[in-house]
Amino acid sequence: GSNHPLSGSKHLCSICGDRASGKHYGVYSCEGCKGFFKRTVRKDLTYACRENRNCIIDKRQRNRCQYCRYQKCLTCGMKREAVQEERQGIHRD
Repeated sequence: GSNHPLSGSKHLCSICGDRASGKHYGVYSCEGCKGFFKRTVRKDLTYACRENRNCIIDKRQRNRCQYCRYQKCLTCGMKREAVQEERQGIHRD
């Protein structure tokens, strides 16, 4: 039924667990992680982790380590190609 926890906009961001605004680049994600991933890919940014590359990425701490946040985006299945295609306006059938 429509009361199911996963119906509608009840999805959570795969990366940080915040409320997802929809599927972005193949993964349910919040506007924050969507924007972060998009910026990273478009500007071809590289990050470094000051810890052991296993930082906790959640709603509260997602901005602490960009390296781990980006890795988690990729691990969760976000697609770099999707960002690049969006930018170039490529729409394949």
